Amino acid sequence: MKLLVLTADANTLVYHRGDLIRDFAAHGCEVVTAAAEDYPHVREFVGKLGGRHRAIRMARSKINPLKDLVTLCDMWRLFRSEKPDALFAYTIKSVVYGCVIARLAGIRRVYALLPGLGFTFVKPVTWKQKIVSFISEALHRFALKRADVIFMQNHDDVTLFTGMNMLPQGVPVHVTAGSGVNIEEFGHAPLENDADIAAGRIRFVLVSRLLISKGVRVFAEAARRIKQLQPHAEFHLVGPFDPNPNRVDESEVRQWVAEGTLTHYGMVRDVAPLLKTMHVFVLPTWYREGVPHATLEALATGRPVITTNSVGARECVKLTAEGETQRENGEMLMQGENGFLCQPQNIAAVECAMEWYLANPAQIAAQGQGSRQLAADVFDVRLVNEIIIRAMRLQKAVRGEFAVHSSLALPHSSF
Repeated sequence: MKLLVLTADANTLVYHRGDLIRDFAAHGCEVVTAAAEDYPHVREFVGKLGGRHRAIRMARSKINPLKDLVTLCDMWRLFRSEKPDALFAYTIKSVVYGCVIARLAGIRRVYALLPGLGFTFVKPVTWKQKIVSFISEALHRFALKRADVIFMQNHDDVTLFTGMNMLPQGVPVHVTAGSGVNIEEFGHAPLENDADIAAGRIRFVLVSRLLISKGVRVFAEAARRIKQLQPHAEFHLVGPFDPNPNRVDESEVRQWVAEGTLTHYGMVRDVAPLLKTMHVFVLPTWYREGVPHATLEALATGRPVITTNSVGARECVKLTAEGETQRENGEMLMQGENGFLCQPQNIAAVECAMEWYLANPAQIAAQGQGSRQLAADVFDVRLVNEIIIRAMRLQKAVRGEFAVHSSLALPHSSF
């Protein structure tokens, strides 16, 4: 079976879907990948699995009729030349355009995965946003009718699409726990007996593209406030600048670094070793996530998590009974077994959660254990991939465990 995996972002083929692609190959698929970039490391990774990578012209964001027409033509040529038996498409444009063109090109099986809805289905305010929202809804509704199976990454998105009548009748919908995390490659690094924690030098880290909606400014402002009273606390920002209109400007980050608020690392290809030097992971996002991959990596390494009570993000903290009550009462901070949920865009809530760890350093290791357990029980990539493999009815080509245990190791990145 020849399977074409289509996405807008080539890096995700390795860093987010590498384990899944390895499982596709282990189940006898000839894998061809396609994305908007032709990176050497992607070609190398896919090539080692016996597949090929091809580049097509596709912008990740914004609707531009002329550029999107080029994308449609490239997809048509790609599908007609490769003649795959099935298409596995993820990211918005790959799904809304790919599903339709695949049917026109005669591809027999079409699988659509919606990893996160971002701003696409946020309630529009301006007329421009309303127009874009209308077009996006129409494209999704039309495209998903061409899919044989739909995968979504959290139940909130399923509820939203069901309420909007976006899910076609008769098409199976499967919910995966995000894209999963390889709990062996992101091994547990216990925090018991950590000398820096005992000395009060708690290190907080945010790993993300530098977008306002990912909570980068919230993180920086909470860090600034805490630094004034707790100068030994450390704050680390990991992630690349982004061309998105929602981006954080480079000048802002330079200012935070210059004033001593935080340390910025930029793009880090292998983020696992860096995560293991940190103590508490923070992602104050209000972006409509699938399930944030960086947070999954933090769970796997055994880091307590401070994130928000927003779509996708809330999946990563298991609330205590008290925390559930706090959420029901609409409080700004909700206690979890492995961290805290905060009200979105609430700097004071993030600050309070950070202060709790500074005042209760002995709890960091125990909550880190809770994060690791959550990763193993819910987000293990083997569990996630098994849902997809079974829904696609692929037959395993080799005996043994899933190919996630292959000697072909993946580099680590959350972007």
